[in-house]
Amino acid sequence: MDESLVVALGGLSLQPRAQGRPPPRSRRRFSKSLYLLRGLPGSGKTTLARQLKCEFPSAVIFSTDDYFTEDGTYLFDPDCLEDAHKWNQKRARKAMKNGKSPVIIDNTNIHAWEMKPYVIMALENNYEVIFREPDTRWKFNVHALTRHNSHGVPRETIQRMKEQYEHDVTFQIVLHCEEPARHVNRSHGNRNTENFSNPSSAFSNRRAHTHSTNERSFNRRSDFHRVF
Repeated sequence: MDESLVVALGGLSLQPRAQGRPPPRSRRRFSKSLYLLRGLPGSGKTTLARQLKCEFPSAVIFSTDDYFTEDGTYLFDPDCLEDAHKWNQKRARKAMKNGKSPVIIDNTNIHAWEMKPYVIMALENNYEVIFREPDTRWKFNVHALTRHNSHGVPRETIQRMKEQYEHDVTFQIVLHCEEPARHVNRSHGNRNTENFSNPSSAFSNRRAHTHSTNERSFNRRSDFHRVF
């Protein structure tokens, strides 16, 4: 047999091709991104959000804390927390339907299930999901976090959040997780319902208008005066 033909045939596999095995799928490409920021109060999430906004000027940033901020003043009310999360999810959903990118969710998100509504939105609107944590050296140092957080979250609350923090979450973990049947505090990744602030009567009056409040535009946020 001709030597060149032998060399050519030597590169061929005589093994039968596996039946029923699908060809390898190419990695899905996304043109839009959802950033889910995670971290304890005072860990540097808002600084990270600012950095992402500088990197991506078209970014829109949503935080449940915005619900409790009026004229630059933060007044937390645990009784309104569930409404606040629904409000934040609503404007994130609207942003995705309008094709805004990247969409940045700036909440503590200590449990996987707290991020599930946003992950489902991303799946429905073809957004890539990116989980990001601050890289500050104190991000799990309770003493330092107590000093750094701007909303007066007490040390005991931060300690409990640290103990509950779920590490190494992935898209699939979040997508298939379930909310606990009885989640007493309904924290949804942001504030523990312990009343560490004293809402004023003005904010209490605002609570009476929950339905109109939920209709706020998704682009209301224009500054960064929330917890780090």
